[in-house]
Amino acid sequence: MIKIKNLSRKYGNNTVLDNVSFQIKYKQSTAIVGESGSGKSTIANILLGFYKENTAEISYQGRSLNEFNSNDWKNYRKDIQPVFQDAKNSLDPRMKVKDIIAEPLCNFTKLSKQERYNKVKEILELVDLNKEDGEKFPHAFSTGQQKRINLARAIICNPKIVILDELTSGLDPEIKNNIIDLIKRLQEDYNITFIVITHDISVAMSLTSHIIILKEGIVVEDVIHSNDISNLKTSYAHELIEAVPKLKYIELIKKSV
Repeated sequence: MIKIKNLSRKYGNNTVLDNVSFQIKYKQSTAIVGESGSGKSTIANILLGFYKENTAEISYQGRSLNEFNSNDWKNYRKDIQPVFQDAKNSLDPRMKVKDIIAEPLCNFTKLSKQERYNKVKEILELVDLNKEDGEKFPHAFSTGQQKRINLARAIICNPKIVILDELTSGLDPEIKNNIIDLIKRLQEDYNITFIVITHDISVAMSLTSHIIILKEGIVVEDVIHSNDISNLKTSYAHELIEAVPKLKYIELIKKSV
């Protein structure tokens, strides 16, 4: 589905990504794991088309992004939707929630206004909010609820891929687990491929069977099947696992999502 080959990027003299290569397959959700500054969010921004990379080989469904015309980019952006880390500032405080969530429908469909609002009500309930919540403004919701609103906006046009940037960051354990359960349901019921950007390897292992670990812009692990994690190659990858005290290796041996 997505293939990246030889991706490098600098900010000034600082190398953020160094010859990064990996593939993301259809219905095989992938986690990109690393500490702050490892380059994981830069990869997300490149995949979203925020940065144009003419030197790297980046392809989607067998076609190079460098060959895309304006219509190709429109279709690509419909297929690949983001959920940004900053839930609050990702929502326009002047807009009602129903209009925020309906925005992709305005951009990518020809549905009538009423059809869009009906779809919004369905999506609100899907992400465990009330359909009446569409009449409210973003400030009326908790951080966890704002993340659900962002997720609802991302999935309303039935994208093939959703990029989740630190979706569970800043949430208490109960809400975090609820969000993880919601993502699992969406994977199973709607065949969405998620790209999970996270510093928390326990979240990565809960949601994906393909884990890419970055350190200082370099891919140090690329584990396609979760039961390969017992053969981790680097001490850094082991450090990430050992940083989660309750995590047992048996939890890593799970079926692909």
